[in-house]
Amino acid sequence: MWSSLIPVFASAATLLFVPGGLVGIAAGLRKSLAIGLAPAISVGLIAGTGVIAPMLAVPWGLLTVSAVTLFTVIVILAVRLVLARRHPERRRTSASQWPRLGTLVTWCLAWPLSAAVTGLTVCRIINTPNAISQTFDAVFHLNAVEWILQTDNASSLRFYLEAPEGFVYPVGWHTLVALSMKLCHATAVPVATNATVLAVAALVWTSGCLTLTHVIFRGHHLALFTAAVIAGSLSAFPSVMLSWGVLYPNFFAISLLPSVLAATHQLLTAADTQPTPLLLPAGILAIGGLGLSQPNTVVTLVIASVVLSVTTVLGTSQDKGAAARIRRQAYVANALIIVMAVTWIFLRPPFESAIWEPSYATSGSIGEVVTTMPVQLPVVWTASVLTFIGFVAALRTRPYRWLAVLHITTSILYVVARSTKDEEIRYIFVGTWYKDASRLAALIPVTAVPLAALGMIVLARWARKAVAGRLTVPQWLVRSSYPVIVLALVLTGPLSEAMSDTVKLVEKGYLMSADSSSLTPDEYALIERLPDLIEKDAVVAVDPGTGASLAYAISGVDTNLKHLLHRHNTDIDRVDYRLNKASTDPAVCPALRRMRITYVLYFPGKIISDKKPVPGFAHLDNAPGFELVSRQGKASLYRITACG
Repeated sequence: MWSSLIPVFASAATLLFVPGGLVGIAAGLRKSLAIGLAPAISVGLIAGTGVIAPMLAVPWGLLTVSAVTLFTVIVILAVRLVLARRHPERRRTSASQWPRLGTLVTWCLAWPLSAAVTGLTVCRIINTPNAISQTFDAVFHLNAVEWILQTDNASSLRFYLEAPEGFVYPVGWHTLVALSMKLCHATAVPVATNATVLAVAALVWTSGCLTLTHVIFRGHHLALFTAAVIAGSLSAFPSVMLSWGVLYPNFFAISLLPSVLAATHQLLTAADTQPTPLLLPAGILAIGGLGLSQPNTVVTLVIASVVLSVTTVLGTSQDKGAAARIRRQAYVANALIIVMAVTWIFLRPPFESAIWEPSYATSGSIGEVVTTMPVQLPVVWTASVLTFIGFVAALRTRPYRWLAVLHITTSILYVVARSTKDEEIRYIFVGTWYKDASRLAALIPVTAVPLAALGMIVLARWARKAVAGRLTVPQWLVRSSYPVIVLALVLTGPLSEAMSDTVKLVEKGYLMSADSSSLTPDEYALIERLPDLIEKDAVVAVDPGTGASLAYAISGVDTNLKHLLHRHNTDIDRVDYRLNKASTDPAVCPALRRMRITYVLYFPGKIISDKKPVPGFAHLDNAPGFELVSRQGKASLYRITACG
């Protein structure tokens, strides 16, 4: 039942918007920015607490996160009070930060609309509340959540899953899922993951797109309604990140990106309006949340900031009497270029880890970005045409030119990843994203949504000019046409045949059947029964390539390996390669005892991705020294009796 998602969905929504919202309100942010930035700030607090907690020798959890949030709010309020006393003239501007009634009503209509159409697509992709992604990385991401729940250790600096010495890994996504489960006392990691996916797609991505559109077009009503629908009409996001990988951290970070970009726009381009003094520290917290979710999205933000600052400088240089402002903006642009160079060099994986190869012709790749539907996904023509019109208009309009330049930049990086064959060039330009076209494809909608909103504004202006002089159209009649426009966008976007075709392609990764690559229904059912079949402290040997490692996330049972890219040592290798020889190989039983392994899951007949089955798990059903405990279909649980 889909109602099983409600507790975690509500918990995730609370954690995403309350901590960050309190900080935004304390900082005196404009209300649209306070809403949009709240999730990124919240993740900065939640995942940041995960980093701090081990240093202070305290467990990570709701109490610790609440304490850090309260401390942050108090500090920001204190700083705001000091600034207010030193600059009393700024108090008068706070009242103007409330949106106009019309804008408030538009937000109250547009956000639920966007959440509904985007959430509907996500639910169609997931199919069932307890579905798991049948992909390579799902094993790690689900098990990482369970690890945090069992250990109360959520440090991105020393994450111990499959690394006895700890390793650096951004666990912003995993901390959100784990803390949401703690808040509502949920126990099912797959259900919690899907509920959090729904909350992020329906609430975070949509509010971010609306915030960015609001900031760029100053609350234009038609632009907001258009962005609300287009946010759920682009098949490149969130669909690609929910099927490729599965890349939950990238999905999360890209969902956070539009609102952080909106704050950056506010900081770098505010000429006639003074930004809130505390927007900068609030933005830094949000960037921390972005980095703790997926660092390569910070690189994307830096690129966007450079594009925005350089185009602003070039545009301002045409204004007479703006010498001081030009110098200030030039300093900022130069500083950002240096930051981009540093992040470009250091925030990238090693060459051998950037494994993805080109997969399409250059001409085809260019066609994909022109239609805003990369990786050969079905084309939603309404979104594509609006984006193209908005792109042309942005190139010709100075305040929006940066948006077109950023769209071109992202598109070029995508084409390089998708089609360039020279490995050195690919690593130099797109190594930050593992040379992976899918990761870059998911970034294109960040600029496509506001460009589509601009496209709709342009069409509305053309329509107005077409009837000008022939008849007078009252403003109330213009606004009464908005529901018709929205309905047309919904029917030709999220509810279009092209989007249905996209869902059919993507949902395959969540469908569970007898030939599933990760878990079959029988294997899933056996895993769910494990707590009743084995001792509480038992360790189960698994071949991760068969999906058996998911026993850890699904049932909480300890497994010797928790990821396909697992650690290696002598004992692990002996089990992997010689387990079925336990009754005859004298080296196997000592290895089993040292790892406390007493059971083994046997899932024969399939493997995830291109992994090869480990030889030690072959033909366990016929190997001596293994006693059958339970069987469901082809899936079996054996007790190891070879070691006495």
